[in-house]
Amino acid sequence: MALRIELDSYKPGIAKFLAQKWSGSSQIDILVQRNQDGYYLSGLNQWNPEKNWHTLENMSVENEKLTGYVGEWLVDSLVTQESQLRFLIQIRDKQNQSYVDGGVVSIAETVFASAALNAQTTLSNEEQVIEHPEPVNDPIVEDEPPLIEESNITSQKETLVEPIETTDPEPKSESEITPVEPVKSKSHLGLIVSIVVGCMMLIGLGFTAWYFLFFKNQLQPNPTVEISGQCSLNNTSTDDLTFIQQCLQTKPETEAIIQIITEAKKAEKCNIAQRLYANQAQTNANIAMLYAKEYDEKFYEANNCFKADKETAIYWYETSLTNDPKNTFVKDRLTQLQK
Repeated sequence: MALRIELDSYKPGIAKFLAQKWSGSSQIDILVQRNQDGYYLSGLNQWNPEKNWHTLENMSVENEKLTGYVGEWLVDSLVTQESQLRFLIQIRDKQNQSYVDGGVVSIAETVFASAALNAQTTLSNEEQVIEHPEPVNDPIVEDEPPLIEESNITSQKETLVEPIETTDPEPKSESEITPVEPVKSKSHLGLIVSIVVGCMMLIGLGFTAWYFLFFKNQLQPNPTVEISGQCSLNNTSTDDLTFIQQCLQTKPETEAIIQIITEAKKAEKCNIAQRLYANQAQTNANIAMLYAKEYDEKFYEANNCFKADKETAIYWYETSLTNDPKNTFVKDRLTQLQK
């Protein structure tokens, strides 16, 4: 079963490490692999094709949750990469080295490299220099007497109110009332014909609705969503990360994000497609499900941006289910993949 591994913020260069569903001891080694080229982390910002296990000290396990802290050798190596999209971490129990489990690591946006520590120190010093202005006391305004006395208003209201006389309409005489003739009941034959015609109309309406809602939609392609200029792939003159940040500032709808990802895949701008997926899938259940299907062998279609990967598919299906626990499709795929 895939682990759910997370790095959360503590301070620049140091992060909280969490691995859920870990059934081993707290004495562990980890193996870090990046998806760009399959290389393994051997040291601070050093990646090699050979596997290199690292020991994590001072870890603890409680309720299948492995927790602790990791230093800049891991934090800086991950957050300073050109592509921070996906890193697979495998964990090995040192007391039972045959027990190895792993998962894709999720890095919080508030995790920063150690270089950010100097920037924070400089900023805090500048904030202490700023003097707070003294509050300005508002002038006291004396109460002024009302311009109109209440007694005058009351007297004016009383003069305006006059009794309204009501007269009851004269009742009509019995001779003026027109008798209503009883409605003749229709024959049984007419009733049967009406029922048959009504059923045929309902069947026809049902078929029409099915045609337009299902069959016709399958024949016609989905209409394109209008995308703002900042999200157009024709404007990717800057680096990919800047383009994504400028695009997300416009707060595009989910359908627009999915279309941008689809166009990026077709144009083989894989970095944009992967970054958008990873950024939005953390909180958007639908995008997380689509991201999982990119790696799910059942739905995988050969392309240059993604490769089928069971563990990664499980991770993003689990992320989707966290945001949408009632999604039966995701539940079914997780059950099938975790067998």
